[in-house]
Amino acid sequence: MIELEGRAVHISASPGAGKTALCLGIASEIVLDGGRVIWACRKMPDASRAREILHDIGEEGFRKISILDFSSDFPSELELILSGAKDFGRRDIVIVDDWCDSYGRAKKEEIIAAERLSTLVHKTNLIITSSSYEDASGSSESGWLTRGGRSIEKVYMTVLMMKHQIKEGVRSISWEGNEKLARMTPRGLEEIVS
Repeated sequence: MIELEGRAVHISASPGAGKTALCLGIASEIVLDGGRVIWACRKMPDASRAREILHDIGEEGFRKISILDFSSDFPSELELILSGAKDFGRRDIVIVDDWCDSYGRAKKEEIIAAERLSTLVHKTNLIITSSSYEDASGSSESGWLTRGGRSIEKVYMTVLMMKHQIKEGVRSISWEGNEKLARMTPRGLEEIVS
């Protein structure tokens, strides 16, 4: 759904929009194509939901996924993530789910860690995710703002993921003038092709 090649991607989603489901689907595609995944997260995904989405990869595929639960301290685990990805290539991916807290501003040390992590994009695929927050000032077209501000926008392509305002179970995924619609299913997000 999202073109990753050669780009660091920041998926910023409204609460409950399904950023983790989207990333699990991407991880599944990577493994099915023979790649490896580092999944670093603040909170482990729901196990039964993850099993549904990753169903097709089988036991052998699960051996290609390394999981790191960094709880609330992404910067302290950055070296471990970088070390784990040292031999990664274009078939592989590093996903950091919820790189910063979902409330308040992203901490300076989290922004620095995310900026440093972005250097991986020269050799492998990279996605970080965070929760968007409502724009009280009204300056944003979408009504939502992303965490990390300009510092993150300089090094990551921002992808906004929102619940569709009218259609139940549909998500709008937009970046750089592109927009795709996806339906939330038990097996994750499926692109709606018109």
